[in-house]
Amino acid sequence: MSEEKGLSLAKLFGGLFVLVGLILIVIGAMHAFGIPELQNIPELQQLAGYLGSVGATMEFVYGILAIVLGIGLIKEEEWAAGGTFILLIIIIVELASYVWYMYSSVGTALPMTAWLALSVVAISVLIMIYLIWASGWK
Repeated sequence: MSEEKGLSLAKLFGGLFVLVGLILIVIGAMHAFGIPELQNIPELQQLAGYLGSVGATMEFVYGILAIVLGIGLIKEEEWAAGGTFILLIIIIVELASYVWYMYSSVGTALPMTAWLALSVVAISVLIMIYLIWASGWK
C-alpha cells in the first residue's frame, strides 16, 4: 500500500469514526429519554435500570471519545490509532451484547436504537479491520 493511499484511507476511516461518535451520542440521547417507556415493558426493566444508571452516560462518553479519536485519525496522529483500537474493542463488545439482549428479548422487531447500535458495530468492525491491516499507516 502506498503511503499516500494509506493516509487517505486513514482520513476516510477517521471520518467514519466521527460518524460512529455522532451515532453513539444519538443512541445515548434516545436511551436517556426512552428509559420511562422501557420501564413499562416487563422484559426490558433490567435494561432500563442499566441505562438509567450508567449505560446512557457511557454512550455519551464513548461518542465524545470516538469523535476526538476520529479527528485524530483524520489529522493522521499516531496516538489516535492506538486509542481508536482500544475504544473499538469496548464499543463492539458493549453494543453487540446490547443488540443480542434486545434481539433475545423482543425478537426481530428491534427498536431504532438497536438498529443504530448494530450499524455502529458493523462500522466499528470495518474500522478495526483497517487498523489491523494498516498497522504502519503513519
